[in-house]
Amino acid sequence: MAQLGLTTYRLNNNLKSTALLVAFPFLLLVLVGAIAVAFGATQGYGDPAEFAAGTLIETWPIVLGIATIWMLIGYFFNGAIIRHATGAVPLTRQQEPQLYDLVENLCISRGLAVPKLYIVETDAMNAYASGIDQRTYAITVTRGLLNALDRDELEAVLAHELTHIMNRDVRLMIVTIVFAGMISFLAQLLWRGMRVMSFRSRGKGGLAVIVFVLIAAVISAVGYLLALILRFAISRRREYQADAGSVDLTKNPDALISALTKIANNPDVPHVPSEVRQMFIENPPSASSIWHLFDTHPPIEKRIQVLESLGGHAPIVAPASAAPASNAPSATRGPSDAPAKKGPWE
Repeated sequence: MAQLGLTTYRLNNNLKSTALLVAFPFLLLVLVGAIAVAFGATQGYGDPAEFAAGTLIETWPIVLGIATIWMLIGYFFNGAIIRHATGAVPLTRQQEPQLYDLVENLCISRGLAVPKLYIVETDAMNAYASGIDQRTYAITVTRGLLNALDRDELEAVLAHELTHIMNRDVRLMIVTIVFAGMISFLAQLLWRGMRVMSFRSRGKGGLAVIVFVLIAAVISAVGYLLALILRFAISRRREYQADAGSVDLTKNPDALISALTKIANNPDVPHVPSEVRQMFIENPPSASSIWHLFDTHPPIEKRIQVLESLGGHAPIVAPASAAPASNAPSATRGPSDAPAKKGPWE
């Protein structure tokens, strides 16, 4: 990767994080204004726009206060919230000495502080990085990942997650997850409130109540769309960047190809919310995904193709009855062996 391109990519991530922080209060004000317009139009409060303007003038300090509190909660407690959502628990060096050694060696090679290490006790194979600064940076792996990968494959996965930290992907993901969750929560709260109001007002308001509920449904849909837009602030290109960063750190594209191939067989951690699963090294699309528009990750097959362009080789699939050749040496290539072919990160 060209250093200039990587520096620009990191700068863009920082700018996106800042833009989301600034835009979040305004998105909340837009939702409040839309609710006020709908309420004024259906409840006979005169000019809906005038009613909405008055409502915003009266409520903007409350809205900004809520946004500020939400930001502070996200900043100080993002790690605890994500660990609670995934069920991750701390790992000690005594429990997993090899894991600690691999992470420390990778960090020393780049002069980085060693992130905290956590584990999710599940047979699924996955991993993710989290945190927004040196105080909260962490790498979490699953028990299935530790059991299934050999040393080189595990090192490649750890290098991938460490690249997410270096590229500031994790900061952007945390900000997006926190804000999208808030907007989705408000949209759902509004929709539930409108349904309750419609049942209580049945027969009293007639058409006005029906119109109000329909408008509320539209506003809820807009709120959900805003949450999706925030989600799209995280480009799928980040996974290609992290894959390339792993190769740059380990000089071993074959190890990451082999790791991704294994992970693709069992990546699902169903108890984890979808907002958090987008942080994983692999998050396969749901069956309801339309044309892959809402996929958070590029397909494993495409990632492997890019890694092959960096000098890697897809593993040869052995017959089901054959024992895996766990002692076979993995190919190690330096930068000079990689063909001069541009990848999606450039």
